[in-house]
Amino acid sequence: MRKPTPDSWSVEQWLLGGMVLALGAAVCIWLVPGPQPAAPANLVAGALLVASLAAALMMMRLVGKTRERMETVLHGRAEAEERAIDALRSSEAQWREVFEHNPVMYFMVDAAGTVLSVNTFGAAQLGYSVDELLGQSVLKVFAPEDRAGVQRNVAACLDNIGRTHSWEISKVRKDGSRLWVRENAKAVRRLDDQLIVLVACEDITERRQAENALQQSEMYLAEAQRLSHTGSFGWHVASGEIIWSEETFRIFGFDKVPSIRHDTVLQHVHPDDRTRVQRTIDRASLDHNDFEHGYRLLLPDGAVKYVHARAHAVTDASGDTEFIGAVTDVTARRRAEAELHAAQVNLAHVTRVTALGELAASIAHEVNQPLAGVVTNAAACLRWLDRSTPDLNEARGAVRLIINDGNRAGEIIRRVRALVNKTTDQKAPLDINQAINEVISLVQHELLSHRVSLRLELTRDLPLVLADRVQLQQVMLNLIINGIEAMQPITDRPRELVIRSRQDDARQILVSVSDCGVGIASENTGRLFDAFFTTKSGGMGMGLSICRSIVEAHHGRLTVAGNAGHGATFQFTLPLHQEDNAW
Repeated sequence: MRKPTPDSWSVEQWLLGGMVLALGAAVCIWLVPGPQPAAPANLVAGALLVASLAAALMMMRLVGKTRERMETVLHGRAEAEERAIDALRSSEAQWREVFEHNPVMYFMVDAAGTVLSVNTFGAAQLGYSVDELLGQSVLKVFAPEDRAGVQRNVAACLDNIGRTHSWEISKVRKDGSRLWVRENAKAVRRLDDQLIVLVACEDITERRQAENALQQSEMYLAEAQRLSHTGSFGWHVASGEIIWSEETFRIFGFDKVPSIRHDTVLQHVHPDDRTRVQRTIDRASLDHNDFEHGYRLLLPDGAVKYVHARAHAVTDASGDTEFIGAVTDVTARRRAEAELHAAQVNLAHVTRVTALGELAASIAHEVNQPLAGVVTNAAACLRWLDRSTPDLNEARGAVRLIINDGNRAGEIIRRVRALVNKTTDQKAPLDINQAINEVISLVQHELLSHRVSLRLELTRDLPLVLADRVQLQQVMLNLIINGIEAMQPITDRPRELVIRSRQDDARQILVSVSDCGVGIASENTGRLFDAFFTTKSGGMGMGLSICRSIVEAHHGRLTVAGNAGHGATFQFTLPLHQEDNAW
């Protein structure tokens, strides 16, 4: 607002000047010589003059106040305008600062794709200065193979003015490296009617790298599962929902679905294994402990598939239990094991026959004893009958002895035949002490011929084990013969073989065979059970290897250790109860 200056008079000054002039003119008129008016006329003139002066003064006061108000209003309006201009400039500066340095890339391009504006942050993110991009085609920052897609995206924005479009694409930095962005673009019309496209670009490089790494990891995992025939699963106990990997669906022969239930799984389990699998699932649902089991699947085409599953229990954020596990198709392994077992059975049969061949003299001696008794008792029976008065009571007694000797000889033959015959596994409840005594009856002559004394320390009333009698007797026979042979070079001390049976601290049945022979060299201890390794000049090196395989097939363990004095002790353990929930 323009302020008064010394060279410009205000309204009040003009009014005051006018009043002074009027007053001066009246005085001059009054003082001019001439006929003097009457006194009342002068008084009236004076009164009018005073009234005029008073009115002028009042008018001056009123005009002055009005002028002050107007000046105040005009001054306030000027200050408001200045504040508005300052605020606008500040806002513009703030928005310019946001546009230039906001960690988001901004582009403004025209309909032809020419860059009209780009913020400093965005240009720097691409390795350029702002001037290097202005006036250039926006295709400059895209790979050649992506430029057609960029043009289609810009055209889509121009065809739908005001509508926001989004897409993800990679941009090429000045140094040639890639930058993944998510672009949000919108076409708008400027005041000059020109169409422009505003583009905001969010850097998603880290996210895309993480996604690519995850996809690659999932691909590796899926390929590893396919190659190893192992699938993964998750089981949420509270809901009963089961999530399978792609390989798990392939193993079970199911079409891929988001989730399945245990009832569906059980329908494909072999009927003979279904109850056991359900029992394992129920137990895991209650105690929330890790579990492991093996079972068979009966496929729709009648084929049987063997699988082995194990799972680890975890607690989620809500306190519910989930099982994370893996299931493996072990059909090929089971078939290989079956073939290996068949080969081991054949080899074990050969070694049994070989061992019995070596015991031919002992077996013949054992058979000859009851046969000689049969002959002797038969001759006595005839003598009792040939008397003039046959002694029938004595004859009956002789016949009973004949029957006993015949049964004894028949039992020996039966045991030999059992060891010689080639049979499949026949596991049944077995009294281990009885099995040991039956083997001892076959080696009595061998013990006598080598001057070996036998000491038995068999604990009575041991629990039964589930085992194949013939196979365990083969183990005992091999260990006893090895003990006898180990004591052959001994001449300076008695030869004694000790066989013990007892229940150990783990409630397993433990059987040991100890000799006082030459012992085992420390360098041979680790190789003693290897196939084809032997310390005998004429040995094949298969006996102990087969014995270990037999014991391990019974879920036991065969070991050897040197004695404190002389010789060595072989011992094996057998569990009382076989696990039926894992292969």
